[in-house]
Amino acid sequence: MKKITLSIMAFIISIIANAQLTNAAPYCTPVYPTPATYNMMQDLKIAGTVIQNFGSMGAYGSATTTFKYYNTNTLPTLAKGSTYSFTVDFYNVNDIEPIYFAVWIDFNNNNTFETSEIVMQNSNTTNAALPTMGGAVTPVTKSITIPTTSTAGATRMRIMRASNDTNPYAAYSAAYSLGSCSSTNMGAIGCMYDFNVTIGPALSNNDFKKDSFKVYPNPVANTLFINNDNNTQLSKVNIVNQLGKVVLTSNTKLETGINVSELSNGIYFAQISTENNLDYKTVKFIKN
Repeated sequence: MKKITLSIMAFIISIIANAQLTNAAPYCTPVYPTPATYNMMQDLKIAGTVIQNFGSMGAYGSATTTFKYYNTNTLPTLAKGSTYSFTVDFYNVNDIEPIYFAVWIDFNNNNTFETSEIVMQNSNTTNAALPTMGGAVTPVTKSITIPTTSTAGATRMRIMRASNDTNPYAAYSAAYSLGSCSSTNMGAIGCMYDFNVTIGPALSNNDFKKDSFKVYPNPVANTLFINNDNNTQLSKVNIVNQLGKVVLTSNTKLETGINVSELSNGIYFAQISTENNLDYKTVKFIKN
């Protein structure tokens, strides 16, 4: 009986842990008023990694389910100055009105999705307009460069597919940009999703003003050492993979080395920070 109870509790905890939120706070929670709103997107890929399957087309049926915040999903860290391939896969829904889409990243982390933070939309991709009435759908792909002026740390990304908020049946306009919050037009339809994303330091080879760093051995199998010519006090070393994701952080002394034995074989970057956390140098190495 105890085993059954524990199993049920574990199942419930699992459901709660993976539940999606319908409240986007502190960001605005977008809601489309029409009960005809439904899911129109299959998935979003970053650098070839599928970050979410949004479910079957037409899964939604009320104004309270037009938005979901996937707060438990972990996305790749996006390094400042680095370029990533974003791909959106859509469903070929039977709509007669023009359908738009947009992807925002809150680069300045001010809890607002501004027009300047749209990284993908109809007018700046290879598709001038998304198909209607069940027309063929081609995945939309765009290379996104993360601004070097972005605020480092956790922030929010939003993806939306929707009709024109002002006039859902107006002719398609390449100049039209979707708003990131609620529509007030009763005929408008849309579906929206939020994700947490982390903006990381640039993967660059910027030198400290008076310091030279080398990592050895390279390639490395177990312990990675850092040679610092000027004995500058370091704050930490982040080990970053090719997708810009921090996979290991070390605050140990230089002479101790960094244990990288658990990392998969491949190319990594040692992101070395000084004690004030304002300067850093990135050194490439190979784990084998």
